[in-house]
Parts: sequence; C-alpha cells; structure tokens
Amino acid sequence: MMKLRFKKYIALLPIFLFLMGCGDSLTLTNVNPNEPNRVPVPTLLIKAQNSLIHHLRDNSYAGGSALLWMEYLSHTNYTNEDRYAMDDNTNASRWSDIYLDLMDLREIEVINNDPLRRAEAQLFGDSDNQIAVARILKSWVFMVLTESYGPIPYYSYGNSNEAFQALDARGGLLSPTYADAREVYLDILNELREAADMIHEDRIAFSSGDNIFQGNALKWKRLANSLILRGALRISRALPEVAAEVIQKALASGVMESNEDSALFESDVVAANASPFYRAFAVENRSDFAVAKPFVDLLKGSIGPFGQVDPRLYYYAAPIEALAIGNSGALITKGDYIPTATDELGLGIYQVDHYEGMPYGLGSVFTSRIGIERTSLPNVPVQANFANTVMAYSEVAFILSEWNNWDDTYYKRGVEASLERWGVSSVYRKPYIADLETANEERVLTQKYIALYMQPFNSWAEYRRTGFPKTLVKPGEVSFMDLDGVLNEQGETEQGKAYVFTSMVPDVQDDLPYRMRYSNKESFLNPAGYKKGLDLLNGPDLMSTKVWWDID
Repeated sequence: MMKLRFKKYIALLPIFLFLMGCGDSLTLTNVNPNEPNRVPVPTLLIKAQNSLIHHLRDNSYAGGSALLWMEYLSHTNYTNEDRYAMDDNTNASRWSDIYLDLMDLREIEVINNDPLRRAEAQLFGDSDNQIAVARILKSWVFMVLTESYGPIPYYSYGNSNEAFQALDARGGLLSPTYADAREVYLDILNELREAADMIHEDRIAFSSGDNIFQGNALKWKRLANSLILRGALRISRALPEVAAEVIQKALASGVMESNEDSALFESDVVAANASPFYRAFAVENRSDFAVAKPFVDLLKGSIGPFGQVDPRLYYYAAPIEALAIGNSGALITKGDYIPTATDELGLGIYQVDHYEGMPYGLGSVFTSRIGIERTSLPNVPVQANFANTVMAYSEVAFILSEWNNWDDTYYKRGVEASLERWGVSSVYRKPYIADLETANEERVLTQKYIALYMQPFNSWAEYRRTGFPKTLVKPGEVSFMDLDGVLNEQGETEQGKAYVFTSMVPDVQDDLPYRMRYSNKESFLNPAGYKKGLDLLNGPDLMSTKVWWDID
C-alpha cells in the first residue's frame, strides 16, 4: 500500500507544480493570495517529502559539499568540490528549491487553519496532527539550513516575531529578512516541543501521502523529541543549561526506542522517483563518485580506533568488480553486490582487498589516472528504493551514550541499530559488537560518524561540534596514493607516492569549512535581507566564519 500511495501522489506532482508556479529564488515565489490552490494535503506532503530528500541528498548539493567534505565519497574526476570549491549555481538553485519545498509544508498549516478548508484536510487525518507533522519537517529542514549557513530567512508557526515570517508569501513578503541564528535555533527547539505536545497519538495524521511514517502520529511525536535531542546536543557547549532542560523534557515525552521508530524515506523503484544516487548513477549514467579512501580504511580497521573490519564496509561500498555498463557506455554500479544473510563476508567477492577507496583531496589529473575501475563505488545508496534517513534510532542511542557520560550500553545499542538498519545479519553483528572496546568519546563519536553515512549535513555539523572523527584528511596533510604509485612532485614515502591536500578556498586552509556561503543571487534579489544576514553573521560571508554554536 505504501508504494501505491507514493506513486499515486507523485503522479500529481506535475499538476501541483503547474498550479503553484516556481521562481528563481525565494523572493520570486508565485502565490496568488486571492485564489487558493485546491491541492489536497496528502499531495502537498508527499511532494515536500520527496523533493526535500532529492534537494538535500542529491549528487549536486550534498554530493558537491558535505558528502565530500566528510570524506564519505570522493570525486573520480573534476575534484574542485572535494577541495571545498562548491559550485555557486548549485548552491543558489538548492537555496531556492528548499524554500519552495518549505512553502508546501506551510500550505498544510494554512489549509488546516482555514475554516473554509479545514474539512478538506480532515478527510485525510486529524488537523492538529497534520499541522504538527508540517512543523516537525520544517524544523528539521531549518535546522539543516541554519547549521549550514548561519542566519537565514526563517518561519515560525504562529509566532508574531517580524523576523520569523519568511514563508508568509500570502502576506506579501517578497524580500524576507534574515533572522539571528541563535534565536532561530532556540525557536526550532520550541517548535519541535510544541509540535510534539500537540499530537494526538490515537489519531491518524495522514491516511495517505506520508512516505516516512504512513501517518503514524506516535512515531512523528518520537521523531520530534529525538530531533530535540540532536539540536540540544549541538548547542550544549554554547548553552549547556538550555540543552539540559530541553533534553529532559524530550526524554519525558518519548524518543525513538528502536529501528522501528527510525524516520526513513524509501524511494520508489520507478526511475523518475528513485533515490537520488540511483538517478545519478543508473539514470544519468554518472560515474563520478567513489567511496573515499579514509572512510574505506576506517571501515577496514586500518586507521581509526577499532582495528577490525566493520561489516558495513560491504554495504556502504561496492567491490571493485561491481560495475555494469550503462546505456552511454559509462561504467556504473547499481547496488548489485549487496551481501545477504547466506553470504560469507571476507570470502570470495567480499574479500577485504576487493574494496579500495579513492584517495581524498587529489587533483583530477591524479584521480583520473587511478580510475573508477580500481576503486569502490557506493553500494546500497545506489539502489533505486534506497531509504534516505531523516533520523535513525542509532543516532538517538549515540546521543544518550554521550549524554550519560559515554554510557557503554547505549553505545553498543547504537552500533547494533546501525548494523541492523543497513541489513547486516546478526551472524556478523554479534561478533563485531562483542569485539568492540568499552565506550569512550572517540569510539562513540567515530561510530556515530560511521552510522551517519549518507546523512552528510548532520555529520558535518557533528564534526564542527566535536572534532571527530580524527581520520579525515585536512588541508596541508598528506593524502597517500598507493594504487600502483601515481607520480607527483611530493616524492616517495613508506606508504607510497604522496600528495598534499590543498584547499581551493583561500580562507579554508587548515580544517574543514565552517559554513556555506549564501546563495550568490541573494545579494541582488534580496539585498536588504542579505545585508541583514551579514550583519547577524558576525563575520564575512566566507566558509571560514563559524556559526554561533561552533565553539572550542
């Protein structure tokens, strides 16, 4: 039934887009306040869920920024973005796209608060629950945006703060102001608290159109409280008392308890609605991403704090033989080599030496010499129906481990939940967990990093908060190349030929980027708002300017 619902409402998207129109930026949103569009709330919801996953997790935006910066993936060619030179046009288009997606969620709230239209929404579920779901999803997205950029145009449900009205297009707000990032973050936590509290657990939220929880109100409530844990931990060094208070309330209200509560958006097997990386590899015939060598080596246990092969290696990455010929003749992988419970990991095609990561931070001349035929491409994430994660139970367990002074029980629960979520059989889960040493800061946070594969913006924010993992290659450090010794200026080392990772962004030369620059269109499409954002940023619009909670 979930697949049928997904296809039914995705089929309505072209009609929806025609009705809503689209602009080149947030400032060009085309909404006629005198002619409300009669788009049913399930269509608004599934459109927003699907679009947000594609806009936040595709090969252009995520794959041109945080997926690379956190060294989960590496480009096989054209490696400027690996070296932090994010494409300005992609940044601008995604800024616009994401705000248009947020407008869809805002419309769900508008319909449910309109006495003339509320009855339409109630045909599909409880009005309070529908509003709460919209608020939760908006809060998740706004959290990603403010963590990535700092001050942003922001909207808060029912809030009279003039700086929190960025989605109020019906009120004629065409040039939204930017809101202070600290105030935005605190309001996000409040939005999540209020959304969780307004949910009626015994009533359906959406009878159709919800591809994350299929309308289960209790699971939406647990997601809201779990997102509070994420956000509170993020600001715990800057505002420890606030973090402690909101965490206690979230725990009392109820957070995720198992993988059954994880918020996953499973894409459709139909190519048009398939997962972002399936579309990139199998539809667009791209072959420009391999799994990065530092990540593969961490999973192999050759670097990092674990010293054993992580069975997720065989799911995260494909063996170098896992190649198929696309229509264009490009070499691609389609997730064809995913172990089953009967496969013996470490043997045959699943031997560890069949997995090689692309050395990170190299110039294109070097990556092209190595070639994709000799490196591991992504595996499970390239499946058509791959389930992208909004938040998983494993993250909740790691948060609770940290919050309870690196509790070992929660730590092991987090590892097991991640292994299970990725399909690792209990035959391999149990011995791996049994061999893990007792929890400490580095082990918990490195396992959290491993579990956040394909959740790049969350992982990037965690790195800025904690400084973990310690396995990332940073600018000025040597990225070793030992795949038949690619020649370069640096000479020989014990590990082979060496290359120094050099950032292409002048102000980012000794660490990862601290933030993204604003869309390059904002300065002329919304000059007053952009100026306000710069004033609130407390620094220049550079990738080296820290966001407010990023303190040492």
